[in-house]
Amino acid sequence: MSKHAGSQQGLPVDGVERATTEGWTFPARNPADGQLLWQVPDAGIADVHAAVHAAWRAFHETQWSTDTALRAEVVLRFQEALVARSDELALLLAAETGVPIALRAAHVDAPIAGLRADRQQEPPGVTAVITPATSPLAVAIEEIGRVLVAGGTVVLKPAPEAASAALELGRIGLDILPRGVLNVVSTRDVDVAIALTLDDRVDEVSLTGSAVTAERVQVAGERAGKRVRLDVGGPRTIHAPDDGDLAAVVAAAAVSVAANAGQGCRLPSSVVVPAHRHAEAVDAAVATMAEVVVGDPAGPDTLCGPLRSTVARARVLRYLDLARAEGGTMEVGGRALDRDGWWVPPTVISGLDRQSRLVREEVLGPVLMVVADRRSASWGHA
Repeated sequence: MSKHAGSQQGLPVDGVERATTEGWTFPARNPADGQLLWQVPDAGIADVHAAVHAAWRAFHETQWSTDTALRAEVVLRFQEALVARSDELALLLAAETGVPIALRAAHVDAPIAGLRADRQQEPPGVTAVITPATSPLAVAIEEIGRVLVAGGTVVLKPAPEAASAALELGRIGLDILPRGVLNVVSTRDVDVAIALTLDDRVDEVSLTGSAVTAERVQVAGERAGKRVRLDVGGPRTIHAPDDGDLAAVVAAAAVSVAANAGQGCRLPSSVVVPAHRHAEAVDAAVATMAEVVVGDPAGPDTLCGPLRSTVARARVLRYLDLARAEGGTMEVGGRALDRDGWWVPPTVISGLDRQSRLVREEVLGPVLMVVADRRSASWGHA
């Protein structure tokens, strides 16, 4: 890792690693076994103000926003440093959030490869980037690249369950990026995050996360006159055609939703199938889930690791209880695994209709609903 990674107490802000003003920390735990990994710096309002000031100064008082050649050279070196450390970043992500290293191409390698993509936009100014616990590193790298290439500066606020990988991005940047261009503040306090969006020196707020959080940030940011970019994801429903390869469609959806324990945006968490082929579809889903490797996220063959936190597991288990209450049948899985850590096995549910909350909302777990469509004989892909 970076030479700055030895201390878990520091925030990478304004070109240095600095302790939080209040000295607060919070624990990072391994979701595979629940054991303590390390302490993460827990920023307060003063730390956020320092990070925003650093980003404001770098944008307004240095050549960063106007010197295209400088940015191209520096962002290239930053990308090369991330490539050199990609193995460690993948392992860090696995340890902290349970993302299997077998999925590193999507979660680490592809985002790094796209870091320097020119998205043809005006300099976004000082940008607060708020990232989710699902796909945390990919979203952070994509947004950092978007802003830096365009000449903006960043204050990155990661989800607390996925803070360490974001902090490591900032620490790697300390040796490469000019002071204040990339600053990272980790915190458990939602009010601290809101203070970041309200700061007069912040020009743009970019949030990827839940609809509830997004609504709060959008209202606060727009009232404060910010540009607000939101990505709240949402579930996908696949419609399997009556005249196609039903098993292939169902199997592809099952693998997608089992990967990383279903912790991702826009996953095909429901497959709507012709009623007369419902049993066939359920069999295909169960057979596919039975082949999914569930285990250590650092294992090369693991596809489905643990849920990222006790809160994430409790959310999934509440949805499973709701499915039972709505008349759903657990064809496979459906209960927490009896092991240390926060595990829910790949699960297939039948017997729900299209109005079920599990079909309409994001479960964010390794759960596939196979739904019989009894309304129409017309089929196509959603």
